[in-house]
Amino acid sequence: MKSNLFFLIETSKIAFTHVDERISNFFLEKNPPLKQSVLAKQINVSTASITRFCKKVGFENYKEFIYQYKQALEEYTDNKSNVTNNLQFQYLELIKKINEKVDNDSIKSVCEYIYDHKIIHVYGLGLSAIAGEDLKFRFTRLGKYVEIVRDYDSIEMVSSLMNKNNLLFYLTLRGENKNIIPVIKKVKEKGTKVVVVTSNQSEEIAALADYRLLTSDLKNAGNIGQLSGQIPLLVIIDLIYSQYINMYRENINKWIGTEYAFLHRKPKNGTEGQYPRS
Repeated sequence: MKSNLFFLIETSKIAFTHVDERISNFFLEKNPPLKQSVLAKQINVSTASITRFCKKVGFENYKEFIYQYKQALEEYTDNKSNVTNNLQFQYLELIKKINEKVDNDSIKSVCEYIYDHKIIHVYGLGLSAIAGEDLKFRFTRLGKYVEIVRDYDSIEMVSSLMNKNNLLFYLTLRGENKNIIPVIKKVKEKGTKVVVVTSNQSEEIAALADYRLLTSDLKNAGNIGQLSGQIPLLVIIDLIYSQYINMYRENINKWIGTEYAFLHRKPKNGTEGQYPRS
């Protein structure tokens, strides 16, 4: 096959006429192959124009070109299917590995921590901070104040203010940042409840946490970069949120009802929306 046919067409465009461009667009859009006479009628060009087009992209005639085009279509379809199937397999493998590591009792205990604390801090760097935003979005809707701390200097500053009344989530897929570990240790020594979500199974990381929720890393997830790095953390956040809803549904409904009534109550003058949200 002459290189990549679609790439070959693209690189030949500099010599194309308007008619050539009309013909090339048909093939670049990956349309089903047609006989030369049928194609000419469908796109309103002459069969001679199609032959000239084929020669401009390096083929002797339409028969040779359309043979290569059919092969290119098959390869394109197979590649798309392979990419999709490969990603699906990777997702299934990831979920399977996480499911093998999940400790449901620990998740329930973490939910109890969340219920008992109004203010939650989440430490996360890079993609871990993005996952933290999902935790913030979910639990803010349930009446919690969630603060994401996403850089080392801020982590040090916030940690100095922590005490036994605080709840801290540390999201770290690999758990390899040596600068943060001593900071988390000091926080725990002050009585702060610490939940670590990580794939790191080392004793050092385990010692940081009141509860460590294990997820899977991406070392064996095929080609690097195909799966987003925050996905293993997001799966655990989903599990925590679902368990929390299940455990405290009645209290959540009461809170949502109270919040709704507050936001929609009418002042004495009959105008809605004048009260600031607490």
